[in-house]
Formats: sequence, structure tokens, C-alpha cells
Amino acid sequence: MATEGIASVTLLATAHLHGDLARLPRLFTLIQRERAAAGGVSFLLDLGDSCALDVWLCRATQGRAPLMVLDAMGYDAALVGGPEAVPIPVPSLLRLRELITMPVIPWGRAASLTRKGITLGLATGEAVLPGDRPGFRVDRSSDALPESGAATVMLGDVPPGHLARVDVAWPDWTVTAARLVALAPDTPPDPTILATVEFVQDEARDYARRQGGVSGESG
Repeated sequence: MATEGIASVTLLATAHLHGDLARLPRLFTLIQRERAAAGGVSFLLDLGDSCALDVWLCRATQGRAPLMVLDAMGYDAALVGGPEAVPIPVPSLLRLRELITMPVIPWGRAASLTRKGITLGLATGEAVLPGDRPGFRVDRSSDALPESGAATVMLGDVPPGHLARVDVAWPDWTVTAARLVALAPDTPPDPTILATVEFVQDEARDYARRQGGVSGESG
């Protein structure tokens, strides 16, 4: 597919969801606004820590529930198994891949993402970035944003309740702008994602009951 007329690529990233699905309908509204404002092609990623041990939903689904909602939100990829406190067990990860279309990328791997005819390389940890296409690295040891004019595109850690946005010139592949966008408390929830969250929560309760576990939400 040709990419004529595309002057920029925008990378949008979240992290540290910690199983808080109630945040996602409002976050989706913010993401839609930023994608509409980007003008070019935008890639949306979650960098990890989507679950937390003290959240019943994460325990009941072995970490799958938040990623299922991210898939419904149109994320281009989610990273798992990095410097996070709650890695998803391998059997749960394999089952998740049968349920969603969003790529789930284990930490330490390289991958490719394609949207609207543009293919980018992605590398995490010590993985080698493919040299035959533009790409970016993820380094969650720092929350620093790349500087304007940088030729190396890096996504760092993203604090809870924020969306990182990095704009990159295309096809020059140099950073033109980078900023953190806070999720305002008065951001209206998207009704479709609100319904998706309610569905996933109901399914998690039912699954927990069938497994003989506790389906309560008090931790």
C-alpha cells in the first residue's frame, strides 16, 4: 500500500493500568482525540503492568481481562513480561492469543507493526531492532521523552493516568515533538468501551465461579 501524503507517524503509549478497567472508557476518549489530532498514521501500544496482584479481576483471569479490553480499544500491540510485578503465566498468555487479534509481544523480543501501509520495527530489552525499516525501542527504565530532532526514537515508561505521545516525521524518521497527556477527571467515558468493560467483568465473575474461586471485587 502506498504511503503518499503521509507526513508524520505518531506513537501513543500507556502503561501501569494495574487492572483498573474503570479508567479505560475515559482513556479511550482521550486516545480517540489524540489520534484524530495526529493527522498522519498513529500506532497505539501498552508497555506493560496491565494487571496487579491485589485486583480480583486479574487473579480471576490470570491477567487476561485488561488485555482483552485493550484489544477492543484498537491497540496495535501490548507488551508483557517486562519489568512488571505481575507477569502473565504462559498458559494464560497462550489462551489469550486465541481470543484477541492484538499482538501480545513478550519482553525481550523484536517485532513489526503495520498500519496504513507503514511498517515499523519494535525492539524491547536487549532485542535487536530490525535494520531494514524505521523503528523504535522501548526502555521502561526511564520515563524521559525523546527530544525534538532525535534520530533514535525511544518510548520510556508512562505514569498511570497518562498517555505518551511522540510525533515522528515521515519518512525522515526524526522526532518532531513529544509530550505526556494527562487523563482529565472530567473526560467523558466512551459508551462502547464502557459496555465492553462491563461484559469482561461479568465474564470474569462467571469464570471465577466455575473455577470454584472467589468472584468478589473487594481486592
